[in-house]
Amino acid sequence: MSGRYFSSIALLFFWGISLQASGQQKPQFSQYMTNSLVINPAVAGIENYMDIRSSYRKQWVGVEGSPSTFYTSVHASIGKIDRNAQGRGKISQRTSKKGVNVNKNNKFHRVKPHHGVGAMVQLDQAGLLRTSTVNLMYAFHLPLTSTLNLSSGISGGVLRNSFNTGQARVIDPSDASLSGETINMTKADVNIGTWLYTANAFLGISATQLLNSSSDFKAPVDHVLSGRLVPHYFVTGGYRFKVNDLTFVPSVLYKKSNPGTGSIDLNLKTMYNDRIWLGVSYRDKDAMVFLLGVNVSHILDFGYSYDVPTSSQFETSAGSHELMLGIKVNNKNKVYCPEWVW
Repeated sequence: MSGRYFSSIALLFFWGISLQASGQQKPQFSQYMTNSLVINPAVAGIENYMDIRSSYRKQWVGVEGSPSTFYTSVHASIGKIDRNAQGRGKISQRTSKKGVNVNKNNKFHRVKPHHGVGAMVQLDQAGLLRTSTVNLMYAFHLPLTSTLNLSSGISGGVLRNSFNTGQARVIDPSDASLSGETINMTKADVNIGTWLYTANAFLGISATQLLNSSSDFKAPVDHVLSGRLVPHYFVTGGYRFKVNDLTFVPSVLYKKSNPGTGSIDLNLKTMYNDRIWLGVSYRDKDAMVFLLGVNVSHILDFGYSYDVPTSSQFETSAGSHELMLGIKVNNKNKVYCPEWVW
């Protein structure tokens, strides 16, 4: 494969992200606060309705070959009976002496054990590398006390990496290894997670890409490019509290790939009347993120985020944009705002 010239950005994403497994391979998201399913399968089925979300992210605008990611996710509960839902988004609750939110009858009902199922399709393009994943999810939600619940989830599917040699910049166009064909790698993908939650707090732990055995790209000629998926680990937690019509949700996310160094996101989300929300996030040594969203109705909501790079490595970037559209199906309680994940 000698005699070729890749652009610097193709080298960055092809070798740095996909094949050498020396750093983070999972796409970066800023809107995970409104769809925690992207980092933890245990969230599947946590709400009282079917939740459908689509998101598009363009990272490092202005940098050639920078990543763009699109996904659609869906999840729903099976056999869930939750008598705490108040409807119309604005949770009509008051606080007991112990500080636990209760419904208008001053009684918090235990959420019944139930199942959650879901699916997610994701497409990621970074330089000459295209990654496609399809995953199915299952979770089981178990009440530990009248206010504390535990969910354990697993997702499995297929991950396919494709490298388009026909778009490579070359010095020698006659190089047989750059015949214009696409070389591919297909692997099974398994992720697990757990989610401990109450009406006002959550703690989640998950691990992704657990089947990290090596696999090779199949090249069109006698060349083999060795690639390996590496595990990624996520720990997140947050707390929700209300002050009149304002709801504040500080949260934190720790993420790490193996091998690789860990990083921390510090987040604060503020919502008015369960309809309009603003947020800010600091991603350690990477970016400041500004977020906003609107719960248009009990069916439709959307969110937007803009990342301002703080790393000198991408100081030429105009930032990153991410847009999310959410649809609630069979939302019988007509809630505007999710009650268990925010």
